[in-house]
Amino acid sequence: MLQKIAPILIAINIQETNLFYRNKLKFLTYYYGDYLVVKKDNIEIHFLECTDERNFFASGCCIFNNNIEDLFAEFSSMDMIRPAGVLKPNSRGKKEFIVFDNNEHELRFCEI
Repeated sequence: MLQKIAPILIAINIQETNLFYRNKLKFLTYYYGDYLVVKKDNIEIHFLECTDERNFFASGCCIFNNNIEDLFAEFSSMDMIRPAGVLKPNSRGKKEFIVFDNNEHELRFCEI
């Protein structure tokens, strides 16, 4: 039975990514030099450092939550949501909002 997934995204500067997730988004971070793991509740996102920005591309992931309104309020208070202050239904009729990290990766927080 599949139980968990941890996407691996690219970081332009892994130290800055560590600080962004730890200080701004309040994730636990585990920094291993050129590799970073960030955790919050039951999710993990892994980062691999890209030393050549020409090979970098922004990506993203969907993070599902069963209390989207409280999570939205938490991230709204940090002024992290783009477009600012928008909690909108997606094409499936579920509420979602978007946060971009310091690498411009899209973190799409979606209602279950």
